[in-house]
Amino acid sequence: MTNSTPRPGSPLLLARRGLFGVAASSAVILLAACSSPATPTNTPTATASSAPAATPSTAAATASGTATAAATAKSAVKELVDGFPKTVVPLMTGAQIQASSVQLTTPVSVAALTATVTAPAADVLSYYSKVFTDQGFTAQPGDAVDGVPLKTFIRAGGQEIITVSVVQTAATATFTVGATLLPASLK
Repeated sequence: MTNSTPRPGSPLLLARRGLFGVAASSAVILLAACSSPATPTNTPTATASSAPAATPSTAAATASGTATAAATAKSAVKELVDGFPKTVVPLMTGAQIQASSVQLTTPVSVAALTATVTAPAADVLSYYSKVFTDQGFTAQPGDAVDGVPLKTFIRAGGQEIITVSVVQTAATATFTVGATLLPASLK
C-alpha cells in the first residue's frame, strides 16, 4: 500500500470500507456459529456494516455522482455461500469452513471466508500468497499488523483487494480472507 491517503469516493477507499463491512459481518457470523448449532444456513441476510445498506427505493448516489445498485448479501455457516468466488478465493487444503459471505453489488462485490486449519500461520499466508500472486495480484509490503499475521494483495489498479489475516491458537490457525472484486472476477 502507498503512504498516500485515498480521496473520498475513490474506488480504493470504497473497497476498504467494503472490506471492513465484510470483516465485521464475518466476525458476527463466526460468533453466531460458536454459540448456535452447526446447522448450515443459506438465507439472504443483511450484513453488519458501518454504511447503511442501499435498497432499490433508496439507492444513494456515490461521491462520483453515479447511483449504486442494491446490494445482494448472503451468508452461510460451515459451508461456502452460493455465489462465493471459490475460483479466486479457494479453500486451503485441510481447512474447515466456519463462515462465508458474499455481497454482490457494483462497482465491486465483497466476499469473506473464515476457516480453521491445523497449520502454522506462516503456512496459511504462504499458501494464499502463491494462490493470489499466481492470479495476478501483487503482494503489498508487510506481513503483520499489530502482531497479527496479515497480508494484502491488489490488482486492477487497486480496484481489487484481498486481505488474509490469521490468528494462531496452539496447533490451529483461524484465518479470514476478505476480498473486494470487480464483477468480471466473479464469473
